[in-house]
Amino acid sequence: MCNRYFRVIFLFTLIGLGWAQQASAQEWNCDVDDYITKAIGIEEPWLENAGYLFSQVTNAQPGSLTLAPEVEAKLNDHVGMELDLPTYTANTPIGSAPATFGPAAAGLKLATLHTCNMGRGMATLLTFEIEGQYWADPRRSVLPGQGNAVSAQVMWAQLWYPWFTQGEAGYTQRIGLGISSGWFVNTSLGRSISTAYAAQLEVEVDNQLILDDGRRGMEGSVMPQVAYHVTPVWLLAVGEQASFQQSSSQPKWSTWVMAERDF
Repeated sequence: MCNRYFRVIFLFTLIGLGWAQQASAQEWNCDVDDYITKAIGIEEPWLENAGYLFSQVTNAQPGSLTLAPEVEAKLNDHVGMELDLPTYTANTPIGSAPATFGPAAAGLKLATLHTCNMGRGMATLLTFEIEGQYWADPRRSVLPGQGNAVSAQVMWAQLWYPWFTQGEAGYTQRIGLGISSGWFVNTSLGRSISTAYAAQLEVEVDNQLILDDGRRGMEGSVMPQVAYHVTPVWLLAVGEQASFQQSSSQPKWSTWVMAERDF
C-alpha cells in the first residue's frame, strides 16, 4: 500500500514538472492573491511569503480553544514550503481543564500550473504538496484524532472575477497510532464584494472517521465565512463551522478566525 502510494506521488511530481516548464514568466508573476481570497480551512495553491494565526472556539460541551500559527515561504516561482507550528488546544474551563500542544507539520509545494489573464479577470492554478506531521508529546485525551502522518494533496484555484473557487484533495497515510488513513476533499466558492470584502462557502468531507464498532465512517463540515482586507498586507476572516459525523445526527458548531500577514 505505501509503495503504491509513494509511486503515485512521484508520478504527480513528474507531471507537474512538465507542466511547470510550459508556463511563461509573465503568467507566473501574476499575483492572484489580490483577487482570490484564501479560505480559512483550505491550503492556498499560490506560493507566497506569509504568516497566519488561526483560532477555533468550539461551542459544544466541553468547549475548547485552539490557536494554530503557520508560515508560508516562496522559494522561487515553482517551489514553496509550509511550516505549521504546534497548535495549542485548551479545553474549558480554560486554566483548570486539560490543555496540550499538538502536532507540527512541514510541507513542500510544487506549483505546476499558473495561468492568468487579468484583462479578462481570469486565472487558473494547480499545485501539489507533500506534507509530514509529527507529534512530539501526544495527549490524545485532550486532542483526539491526531498523530504522525504523511499527506499528499493537489490544490487548485479558478478565478472568474468577481467569482472564484479553490480547493484541495488528497490522501493521508498514518504513521503509528492516533490518526486514521484516508482521503479528503475540501472546496469553496466565493465572491469579491468589493476591493476590501469577500464572502465564500467552504465544504469539507473525508472518510477518516472510525466508528464505535471499528468501521470507517464519513465526516465533514460546512463553513460560511467573510474576509476583510484590512490593508494590502493584512487579511482578517471569520467563519462559523458546522461539523457533521456519520455517527451523530447533530452538528457541532465552532467559530473560526484567521489573521494573515503578507511579507
